[in-house]
Amino acid sequence: MPPGRPKIYLTSEEKTLANRAKCKRSYHKLKETGCTDRPRPAGTGRPRIYKTPEEKVLANRAKSKRNYHKKQLLALAAPCDIELRIQPTGDSEMRFKTGNNPVDIPGWMALVRQTSDKFNTMVHGNIKKYMEELHRRFLVAHKHNTYTDVIIKIETMESTIKRCQDALLQLSGIDNNFREAEVEGKKIKEALSCLEDVLCALMEGETEFFQMYKSKEFMYQSL
Repeated sequence: MPPGRPKIYLTSEEKTLANRAKCKRSYHKLKETGCTDRPRPAGTGRPRIYKTPEEKVLANRAKSKRNYHKKQLLALAAPCDIELRIQPTGDSEMRFKTGNNPVDIPGWMALVRQTSDKFNTMVHGNIKKYMEELHRRFLVAHKHNTYTDVIIKIETMESTIKRCQDALLQLSGIDNNFREAEVEGKKIKEALSCLEDVLCALMEGETEFFQMYKSKEFMYQSL
């Protein structure tokens, strides 16, 4: 018999790394174009909600109005601290600082711990188990937003922690406060990397996704 094709990968580790690189390239390519989900076949989309363009315009206006009032209510209900500042003239000035924009080290550390608590509550303190839970959800729904919705939330947390790190670095340098924020940031970054790794494979198709899961090639499976 004639010899078969020569092996591209000498070890299973090389194959795993190559698959990850391939999936990641596809993921970032789709992400740049603003498409993180595969297009649906013609005729399988959602049915039309609005029969005429006028109905759609009116519905959009109503939606915008609801969102506006919702933001107004959230702004009024947002927690804020009151700081009393004494001016040189003896007059006092009332200054408000929101919880998401602290002005001192205790405020930034409170935001770090608040974000950390939120993250730990989401993943139940264990990234690997949480990823398995998401996998089970995907088996039921077969929808990419099982992962994309979570990625958006964790990206927001990562952004918050980065702001905290930058502020703490300016206010106190590399001290225990900064290191605490750095540790929490690494946990969030690790979870985000695991999610993107899975979504990369999903972009290649469910066959590739399930094959990598079965072979335990996903990043979170080796945690």
